Amino acid sequence: MWTSITTSLAVTGPDLDASAVEAALAFARPAAERTAGLSVHHGPGWWALTVDEALSADLDDQVAALAALVEGRPDAVARLTGTGHLVQVAVSGTVDRGGPLTLSPEAATRLAALALPVSFTTLTPDNTPAEDPLDWLA
Repeated sequence: MWTSITTSLAVTGPDLDASAVEAALAFARPAAERTAGLSVHHGPGWWALTVDEALSADLDDQVAALAALVEGRPDAVARLTGTGHLVQVAVSGTVDRGGPLTLSPEAATRLAALALPVSFTTLTPDNTPAEDPLDWLA
């Protein structure tokens, strides 16, 4: 079972300026900070708009919420990628061994329509790496 699922629009790149990313996406950070389950995080070389379990623990709901924010901004995303930034959807969560993560065809279609790479990152419940990085699939 997957827990603590988050779905993010992640932007990375050398010399990334968080305020420039927010301006490029025409994203109102204060509005996001007042919305439960939606937050903005950034650090050196990265920026992320994250939908988390406070909005919904369901991956489909998180994808729908993120897609609704991103799908109206294809030109802004293209400008970011055109200036050397990597823009992707990043899904992460904690998973027990063999825990499935399901994504409905509708949510997969919304992700595909964004035309962005999608990554999945898994953490173990005790936050220790497994000897086999694909061990959680067993």
